[in-house]
Amino acid sequence: MKSKTLFLVCAISLILSPVAGFAANEEQQDLNSVENEEATTDKKDIFDHSKETLQSVREDYDRCVLQEFDKRDKETPISEIQAYCSKDSNLAIYRPSKELLPDDSFTKGSQDDSTKPEKEDSDVIKKRLRLEYRASDNRFAILPHKPNYLLPVTFNNRPNQASLDAIGEEREVDNIEVKFQVSFKTPIWEEVFGDNSALFFAYTGQSYWQAYNSDVSSPFRETNHEPEVFASWATDWKVGGWQIPIFSTGVSHQSNGQSGLKSRSWNRLYARIAFEKDRWVVLFNPWWRIPEERKDDPLQPDGDDNPDIDDYMGYFELYSAYKWDEQNFGIMIRNNLRSDNKGSVQLDWTFPLDDDGKLRGYVQYFNGYGESLIDYNRHVNRLGVGFVLTDWL
Repeated sequence: MKSKTLFLVCAISLILSPVAGFAANEEQQDLNSVENEEATTDKKDIFDHSKETLQSVREDYDRCVLQEFDKRDKETPISEIQAYCSKDSNLAIYRPSKELLPDDSFTKGSQDDSTKPEKEDSDVIKKRLRLEYRASDNRFAILPHKPNYLLPVTFNNRPNQASLDAIGEEREVDNIEVKFQVSFKTPIWEEVFGDNSALFFAYTGQSYWQAYNSDVSSPFRETNHEPEVFASWATDWKVGGWQIPIFSTGVSHQSNGQSGLKSRSWNRLYARIAFEKDRWVVLFNPWWRIPEERKDDPLQPDGDDNPDIDDYMGYFELYSAYKWDEQNFGIMIRNNLRSDNKGSVQLDWTFPLDDDGKLRGYVQYFNGYGESLIDYNRHVNRLGVGFVLTDWL
């Protein structure tokens, strides 16, 4: 019992020590602000340390300390945990040798207004990458890839009636169904293409469930599976005032796991680049489809199941999101850039449902082609409400 009490006291004192350091040095910082103005201006870290950012770092530090005390052996020196939690990847991709903040960030007060940058860099994506970096050390944690969500109620005014038909039997498709997505990734090789790189495996599954269609035994109408292998680089590039915190390129296979006339699949090489500025995030995701041989017979197992999918899905996806307080607003656009102007638009709104912000509401609206593989060439107009577990931001 004594050892547990001593252990807890050490953890609490370790958490409080950086906060005390901030307060104790605040007055001294003010006295030295004019003297150090020139030096401060010259030294600029990739992360600008506004009061909001420093508060976020302190909270991140506290969480890290508690997590490390839970994970590590009780004989682990306090100094080792402090050193680990005070450091992070400067570019947020698996570089524990780099420091998230300068050495004295936990012992210095906030800068005087005269020494602050005129405009702070946005850190919406960087914050997510820092959290992913910390979670990657926990083998029981799964890193999110794309958003993970559950929409218990979605309404589609033009459902694909043929998507449930069985041999010799017609089944009516309900307008209301459940839609959900599960998406995760894991690093499989760190620093494979340089210090700031990592190789990942990812999987995304998206399902459409006729849960309320008891007349046909509530079947899963469609499930799309998308495994990926991709390399990712963290960068400090800037273009026209926009930061580029991360860049990825990889290969994906997407299939609905069906056979015969319902089989749909395609393979792509893609790139994904993220831009960030003033709480705006833009993800540009162009791709090139890997060609397949045409089928002589539609029932032939080998060959292209959907040779015209590019006409409806296009060659890129553009996603933009804005973080306003604790709410996220997003829009996704795809287009084939042809005269027939086929593509799709998706609008997203997520918002907190509890004080901790862990449970978030989600409203999704989709209009266009390619929502699912079975409906890639059918126009869908769907509105759904539910919950999001992990968002882009």
